[in-house]
Amino acid sequence: MVEVEIEYNTVMPVKASPDEAYALVSDIQRSGMHFPDVASLEPTAEPGRWTWRIRERGLGPVTLKVQYDAVYEADPVARTVSWHPPARKGGDMDSYGSWRLEPREDGGTDLHFHARTVAYVPAPQLIRRVVESVAQDELKGLKKRYVEAIQKTLGGAP
Repeated sequence: MVEVEIEYNTVMPVKASPDEAYALVSDIQRSGMHFPDVASLEPTAEPGRWTWRIRERGLGPVTLKVQYDAVYEADPVARTVSWHPPARKGGDMDSYGSWRLEPREDGGTDLHFHARTVAYVPAPQLIRRVVESVAQDELKGLKKRYVEAIQKTLGGAP
């Protein structure tokens, strides 16, 4: 098993108002479906807990099939959404992160996105460095495509 960790941070200005932007990022189903290659995203019986399934992808010498759970907490007053792995770990990945929204003077919103992902890739240690490099690039690319899709839905940059 090869453990691959990445961090991704960005700030995106959007034309949408803070209320419109918060309505999207706090709706886990709607927001999550902007993530590339989502096969399914389903709530569990535990409040705030969701199960993600990502379509299988070939990454060089490795096939990555991802299923994991994350627990979400939304604060409408602070306009934040955060997530973390459940206490009882579940899946091939641990995902931590947050959205923080700030109003802009032009009526739009700055979306602050932070994510830390730890993926557990079934691969021999012999090719660990290759797997780490390919998986890091892939995970960062997926996060970038996700936030770009959110930005587009929220009217693009002002």
